[in-house]
Amino acid sequence: MKTNEVNISLYAKKFGKSAKNARKDDWAKMRKKISEELKNNSELLFSAYNCWLSLAQWRKDVRRNEEFVFGDQFKDRVFDHDACVWKTERLLYQEQGLNPSQYNIIRNIIRTIIGVWTSNDTLPTCVAQKDENQHESEVLTATLHALYRKNEMDKFTIAQLLQILISGAALSENIFTTRDSEKDIFNNFIDPFALILDNTMKDPRYTDCSIVGYFIDLPLRVIAGTFSKGNRARAERIRRTYGGGRIDEERVHQISETFTDSRIEMDFFTPPTEAHGLHRVYKIFRKESAECFWVHDKRKGTYKPMFKVTEAELKAENENRKKEMAEQGVDEEDMHLLLLDYKFGVTTFWKYYFLTPYGDVLDDGRVKDWHEKPSIIFELHDFFIGKIYPFVTDLIDTQKQINQLSAISALLTKFSAKSLLIMHEDTISENYGGLKHVSKEAARMDGIVVYGGKKGEPRPHYENTVAQAFTPLNVVNMYLKLSENISGVFGALQGSQPTAGTPAAMYAQQSQNSATSLLALFKAMNSFKTRNAKMMVQLMQQYYTEKRYIFDQTSGERVLWNPEQVRNIDFEISIVENTSTPAYRLMVNEVLMQLKQFDTENLIDLKGLLEVGNFPFSAKLIDYLNKRGQEREEMMKAMQAGEQMQGAPMHQQIPPELQQEMAQYQFSPEVLDAFSKQSPSMQESILQQVAVNRV
Repeated sequence: MKTNEVNISLYAKKFGKSAKNARKDDWAKMRKKISEELKNNSELLFSAYNCWLSLAQWRKDVRRNEEFVFGDQFKDRVFDHDACVWKTERLLYQEQGLNPSQYNIIRNIIRTIIGVWTSNDTLPTCVAQKDENQHESEVLTATLHALYRKNEMDKFTIAQLLQILISGAALSENIFTTRDSEKDIFNNFIDPFALILDNTMKDPRYTDCSIVGYFIDLPLRVIAGTFSKGNRARAERIRRTYGGGRIDEERVHQISETFTDSRIEMDFFTPPTEAHGLHRVYKIFRKESAECFWVHDKRKGTYKPMFKVTEAELKAENENRKKEMAEQGVDEEDMHLLLLDYKFGVTTFWKYYFLTPYGDVLDDGRVKDWHEKPSIIFELHDFFIGKIYPFVTDLIDTQKQINQLSAISALLTKFSAKSLLIMHEDTISENYGGLKHVSKEAARMDGIVVYGGKKGEPRPHYENTVAQAFTPLNVVNMYLKLSENISGVFGALQGSQPTAGTPAAMYAQQSQNSATSLLALFKAMNSFKTRNAKMMVQLMQQYYTEKRYIFDQTSGERVLWNPEQVRNIDFEISIVENTSTPAYRLMVNEVLMQLKQFDTENLIDLKGLLEVGNFPFSAKLIDYLNKRGQEREEMMKAMQAGEQMQGAPMHQQIPPELQQEMAQYQFSPEVLDAFSKQSPSMQESILQQVAVNRV
């Protein structure tokens, strides 16, 4: 009996109400401990949510644009007044017995624009502000181009051009991190549907942007390991914050449409179905302000804001400096030259935050990069007073008209009269099979129809109205011309064959007009490319702290990256034409050969041609010429030395050190000539013997 009572009491302690309350208390203590270590900033999270929610209509427009470029152009919903329901245009046509085809002119225009951009291949180049730093700027340029090749930036830029045409936004992020066991500068893609952007921004230069960021879904193990700061207990607390007690490497992939033409509205707080097993992290940059003292330290030559200092401490520092200068004998009138000059004010700076969906702060702080800006680069085109207007949106109505006219033509073709035989019922002869015989014989190529018509009655004839079905297609040409006027991409730019009678000057003018109409778009992409390249160079200056050799693809040589020389170079980015293309190299070589033909004084030698030109064998040939030149110089020196030996007296051919030793003794010229004919070892032994005899 006592045993049962003991078991019951133990069971109550472990599984009873008291145990449950104790577990709640333990969990509350744990949550309190977590909150002490992981700060909470729910206000920032909901501010980011408001910014993301303000882009809801833009995301809908982007999805619609995507459908018209890559998907179903009959997916717009229309109201069916007969059934009083909303239906897609395709379903409405299908109910009428037609599965309409679509003629995608938008995608062809986009291909043309991307082709024009790709054909004008450009690369960012660093230009130093001072003439004496031009060599260092060339090293920066070579390193930037190597980083471009490593990150496949040509492919990335083309993808961003496609994205800015469809969505109106080009997005990128530059970070210095470790990826795939390699620590370097990487360029990240940002999903436009996950973009968090300041909804009060109006300036087309984005100088009034105060918040920007995005969210990403990652495995819990990666999140815990990244933000644990080397503390296992902190990693465990992060797992508990996400509510993940058990971590599995394997993900359960749900059946969902990801690589298809269908998209659903993303939720700000919850990962989508295809990201099942992942957890969300928000990376947010916010411009903040704080009170500070702007301190000008004349001794150190610095001027910076100081946040954790009081005015009393600054005064005390000045008094200490006065005492030190008084001990060193500095005049009181000159002491102000080395004191702190300060004033109270406010400064703005960017801070980064990594948040959980519950508002817990995984990490935060001021931007540590030298550029002191968000790592996110974005370009919006067209951007007008806080609204984004993508390029594709202007072409949708024209595309819909072309599709509707084509669908109407297909319906008219289906329901039009095609070889319809019309005959009076009195003319149908029942002796020859009646109406069945008429329909059978009328369909045959050599059919014979006997009819018994009376005088005055119309004879049988055929009706054909299919020609009227092609009338709407004549209007399609008008809308195709309209699409060229709207997009600015004329057929001349696409390389289409001009119609007969089109003057060559008009065709060239159309091509020029097309290129002119796309200048604003290309300038926006160049601005994105310039800011992206500048941030990459700034990261290189900050984080490339060791010497390394970089392959310069332009010159075909290796250049030395010396961090001490390039770290503080003031530069600007210039977008120039890529000179590493085969067409450019061929043009340079042809110009050099033409210049050589007019070089009658041989000012341009073979080595100069090889160094300036872009020949595939130039490096090997230059190396060969250098070796031949060295051999020739050595041969000339040897010949000159031999002539001097033959023309000089015998005693002048003796080495200088021996001449100094023999100058101590007064020998006749005959003795010196005989001495010079001896071997070096014999000369040394003779001198030693003379020295001994003299002693």
